[in-house]
This record gives sequence, C-alpha cells and structure tokens, in this order.
Amino acid sequence: MALCLVAFARLAFAEGGPEQAALLAGTAAGLRRRARRRAWPVLRPGEADLVAQVRQAQGAVRSDEAFAAGSRLSQREAVAAIRGRRRTGTRRPDLRPGLSRSSPTRPP
Repeated sequence: MALCLVAFARLAFAEGGPEQAALLAGTAAGLRRRARRRAWPVLRPGEADLVAQVRQAQGAVRSDEAFAAGSRLSQREAVAAIRGRRRTGTRRPDLRPGLSRSSPTRPP
C-alpha cells in the first residue's frame, strides 16, 4: 500500500499538486509507522528527495502540515484521497483523520 501511495504522491507532484503529494507521502509514512515498518533501504533516498522537493515547492510549513495530516489517515481514507484526486485532478477530498466518507446507499 505504501509503495502505491508514494507512486501517487510522485504523480501528484509531477502534475503540479504539491499539497496532494505531501498528503500522500505522509499517509505512506504514517501507515508504515503504525505497522512498525520502514521503506526499503533502496527506496528511502528517492522518497526523501520527493519530500524535499515538495517542501521546496510548497514551503516548509504548508508541506509539513499536509504531511502530518496525511500521516493520520487510515488506509480507507488514503484510497478516498487518491480516488478524489483521480476524478478531479489534484483536488483532495475533505477528510479529517478518523472520518471517512460513507458509501452511497441505495434507496429501499
């Protein structure tokens, strides 16, 4: 999951969405932290470089805030963030940690 999140973070950054990139990179880091895992050693420099590029493009404070918000997202919220981004460009859904969008319901 974390590898995919980092790939989407790279894509978001390449498409001009540094806030979305920071959010997704933070989500990957948060999921790994909660699972007590780290990125593979060969991947760490590239991920660190992505975070540094995002911080430079967006500014340290805004980037750190988006990264921290992402680090609190669940797997379900991460998928929602990616799906929202893919439907609307780099716009991210309004998600707060611990909350997720409910699935559409069918009328009775």
